[in-house]
Amino acid sequence: MESKNLSSNNLLMDTHTEMIQLPRSFRESVCQECGWSEATFYRKAKGKNTFSNAEKDKILAVADTLLRDIQERHSKYRSR
Repeated sequence: MESKNLSSNNLLMDTHTEMIQLPRSFRESVCQECGWSEATFYRKAKGKNTFSNAEKDKILAVADTLLRDIQERHSKYRSR
């Protein structure tokens, strides 16, 4: 999962940029982890497909990792 370093020290701009990039990062990471094409991702997202336990685990792991990464990058803005 690739994340771009933010160069701004502006909380609002950094957060906005991360939120805009999140859907693409999620899709690309899930496709890579599950061995899917982009078309397969959208077909499975829009359909009533069932997922294997391994696919479920990978989808959740990708989401958890992306959200954790954002939270860690935001720690620089939090008061201690």
